[in-house]
Formats: sequence, structure tokens, C-alpha cells
Amino acid sequence: MTQSDSQVIELSFFEWRAQVAKAARGAGLPWGHAEEAGWAADWLVHRGLPAADWVATWLRGGVGGPTCPVAFGVGLSDCCAGDPASGLPTVPADLPAPGLLLPFMWRCASGGGTIALRGPEGLAARVDAMGEVTFGPGWAGVARGWSLWRDDAPPAAPGRLTPRPVVTVALMKTLAGLALRTMVPASEISRADAGAAVSDND
Repeated sequence: MTQSDSQVIELSFFEWRAQVAKAARGAGLPWGHAEEAGWAADWLVHRGLPAADWVATWLRGGVGGPTCPVAFGVGLSDCCAGDPASGLPTVPADLPAPGLLLPFMWRCASGGGTIALRGPEGLAARVDAMGEVTFGPGWAGVARGWSLWRDDAPPAAPGRLTPRPVVTVALMKTLAGLALRTMVPASEISRADAGAAVSDND
């Protein structure tokens, strides 16, 4: 009996973070960025946000390149870490899964203050130093004409937290398939090198 792709699976936080990181690496991101992708997905789940949907959209849209939300988010973090008062970078046009930017915005806001995304329709989202996310009327599935701003809005009220990540079977298949690309093909050498270098028997 096989599971339908629309069925859902409950994961531990560690499983979710590890699966996203391995899938991101398998999709072509460098290991450092892949680890950041796993962290971002975990951060979103802890805040009750639709991380699984955003990760699925991101993987469908292609990983890496100028419109990769994780690569842009890492650059945003680096910009704020170097000089928290520096200007914020320009958001790439037609950036998919912009929800993946929210954890990196929090990194910039965590020193104090609030970072906001604004577009032609007004506020898209803001993240304060406590990690609370507020969405506005400009929020959409693709960032078109959006920009980052330092916002003076007061901290939002704490939101609902979710107990565990829940993903569809279809997404798990995608994550597992991409993660397989990080594995070493079986060979005589890989088999000979497997396991510990010394015995752990007493």
C-alpha cells in the first residue's frame, strides 16, 4: 500500500531541518547556504508559518541564481552583520517564495528595530527583534517591486507557535530525491572506507 502524495507526514524539528538542508545541497547550493536553508525552514515552522509550502515553491522554481530567496537572505544577513546601520540591499525582481526571507530579516532586526518588506500594494511583511511576523496587504507569493526598509513599528504581539512540522508526501519525495544527490555512489572503495576506523568493542 502506497501513500498518496497529498497525505501529510509529521516530522521532528531536527528531521525537517536536516531534510531541507540536504535537499538544498542536492539541488546545487553550497553546503553553507544549504545549512542556512535548513535553519530558515526550521525558524519558520517554529512560528507557525507555512514553511513547507514555501520550501516546495522554492524548490520548484529552481535553487540558486539571482532570484534564490535563500542566497539573497544570506547576503542580507552578511550586510547587516558587517554594519547594522548600512543600507539594505535591493530585493531581486520576481523572487519566488519570499517567505524564506523572513528569518534573515529577523537576523537584521535582532539587534533592535524592525525590518519591513514593502511593495506597490503597501506593506508586505515586517519582522521585529523578537521574531514576530506581521503581514500586510501587499503580501504575495512572488516579490515584485518589493524593497526592504528599517521600520519604527512597535513589536507585534506574540503569535501562535506550531508543535511540529507537517509536510505532504509529495514534498518529502522531492526532499529525499534531492538529498540522494549528496550521497556517494556505492563502490569497492566506499564500502572499504565505511564505518569507524577503530573497533568500539571493549
